[in-house]
Amino acid sequence: MKKALTKLQRTHYKRAFLSNNTGSVIVSFAIMLPTIFICMLVSINYTQSMRTRAQISEATNEASLAIVAINNENTNITAVEQNKKVALNYLNYYLNKAVSDNENDAYIDIQYNQTKREYYVTYRQTFDTVIDHQQLSESAKQTVISNKTESYGNTRKTYMSETFDVAFIADFSGSGSCPYNNYNCNDYVGTINDTQRLAYMKTAISSIIDEFKHYPEYRFALVPYDVGVPVVNNQTNPAGGESYACSVMYKMKTPFDDIDYNFWANKNILYTKWSRLKENNIISDYLNYDYIGNYENPIFYYLDYYYYFYYAKIIGPALGYYNNQQLVDGGLCIFQNYIDQPNMGSAQYACGINNSDYPLNTNNRNIVRNQYAKIVQLYDYMFSGNYPNVHYSFANTQTVDVLGTIDTLFSQMNNNTITFNRSISPTVADFSPFQGMCQSPLYNNNIMSEKMVNLSYYQRFNEASKHVKSFSLSPYLIPFSDAEDHNVNLLNEIKSGEWRPGGGTDTITALLRTVPIMAKSNALNKVMIIITDGKDDVGADELREQFLENGTCQAITNGLTSVTNQKHGYIDKVAKSAVIHYIKLDPNASHLTTDSDYQAVYGSWYTQCMNSDKQFLHVATDYQSLLDAMRKIVISETGSFINKN
Repeated sequence: MKKALTKLQRTHYKRAFLSNNTGSVIVSFAIMLPTIFICMLVSINYTQSMRTRAQISEATNEASLAIVAINNENTNITAVEQNKKVALNYLNYYLNKAVSDNENDAYIDIQYNQTKREYYVTYRQTFDTVIDHQQLSESAKQTVISNKTESYGNTRKTYMSETFDVAFIADFSGSGSCPYNNYNCNDYVGTINDTQRLAYMKTAISSIIDEFKHYPEYRFALVPYDVGVPVVNNQTNPAGGESYACSVMYKMKTPFDDIDYNFWANKNILYTKWSRLKENNIISDYLNYDYIGNYENPIFYYLDYYYYFYYAKIIGPALGYYNNQQLVDGGLCIFQNYIDQPNMGSAQYACGINNSDYPLNTNNRNIVRNQYAKIVQLYDYMFSGNYPNVHYSFANTQTVDVLGTIDTLFSQMNNNTITFNRSISPTVADFSPFQGMCQSPLYNNNIMSEKMVNLSYYQRFNEASKHVKSFSLSPYLIPFSDAEDHNVNLLNEIKSGEWRPGGGTDTITALLRTVPIMAKSNALNKVMIIITDGKDDVGADELREQFLENGTCQAITNGLTSVTNQKHGYIDKVAKSAVIHYIKLDPNASHLTTDSDYQAVYGSWYTQCMNSDKQFLHVATDYQSLLDAMRKIVISETGSFINKN
């Protein structure tokens, strides 16, 4: 019979066991460590595979949206290849690495269900494992990852039959001449080539319209702008070339709300004289000075003289008339007096006397008498430099009723739309007090150019006169229409037109001027896409802030979806959705993450217009990124996903 062990013996026994088996633990860990290490590698690789699979799933989801937007229905090999190319572009973007449709390591398939009108994107790719370790077999060093269409991943997109009207609000200001890779450029460069911001904007807009041109569900409009929006006036200029008008939409403050802007658009108001009188304390208030009572004859003389001067220096040379007698013989002017008679109120020669805006007609003399003080004050706001929050537009922080404009955005849009014929001339005060507005068509026709900067006063007129007879309006506002071939006509107009930027930047003016275009839209979904480098003129930025802070964007989108507005006839059709997107042509707007990042770059467009919703803000650095941004906008507003069961 065994004797029981004492407590001391039991303790000694345990210690003896441990002391006699020292090597067993080390051997166990030596055997287990490689296995643990391999398990860790497999786990890491599996996690990475799941991450990559999620990226592929997301990429194929986006690709399916892009493909249904193109909607070529896989009709032939070319259509299939086009769809594959689009899908691969999205995969490259989301995976941040080059992938391809290569049978050795990748497979992509695009299917179209004719009955359901749905598209399916299938993709799989062989990827190397995260950790290449010698203990892993060759087969374990690679893994096949796909979007697993049979189980959960690939989103299908139903082709929608709803209607969509998309307006491109395109910035044609001088900074559009900057190379797209010059991040800090904000000046007129002048040189025309394919690297300019405006050049790739034109190509991208054309590409989008080309994709959708044959689908009646989609219609497009173009709203080009600098300081104001150029519009067609269906007139010729006095030399026989085309003409154009400039348009904005604002409710003006009193007394600027009853000015005949079209009459004054080609007049010289002798501001230099009035500014001198104010410096000498003869004029204390531009609005309340009695110009007519003190200087009626000189005022009408200079109005008459500079009307003649335009014909003598621009129109006459454009037609081959280089002296006064030739102007008379050519029927442009008449001889009035042997000499100029400032104190009698008439110039030696009078030109264009049958024109409706000739300043010495009886009716027009009354306009001068009633409105002269207002136009002098307007000019002072624009060009004196005494108002830091004002820019070179008669619509500025001193003259515009911001709240009144927003309140009457739809109810008085016709009354608030101000349009004036633009003088086809270099931008000098001799020929227009509104010289700073709607300049881009002038640059587009070499009426203004980089060359003119270095020319003398009269040389500028001589150079401009060479292009007046052949003046062809571009760019200009092209609204929606019900014509069956509207998109094709718009595309042809854009492709055939010269796009050369020029002038300042006033984005809020362009957005507001788009409202009447969208109000006439009959689509269920209305999309406004602002495309700009984001750098408004000093003064224009102040006006923009006032509008955005007072809810302009919300007033626009709510107004377009208002049943009441349709009942009152303010809009043609109530929209189911109305949205504003903002694309900034600026690489500095890339890689933003936080709210403060977005606010620093986009300002009130982010905080006020978009209500801090990032999905409505986009960045483009070149043609491809701009095209992708616009396509994403159009796609995101044109349908919904169909989830698999």
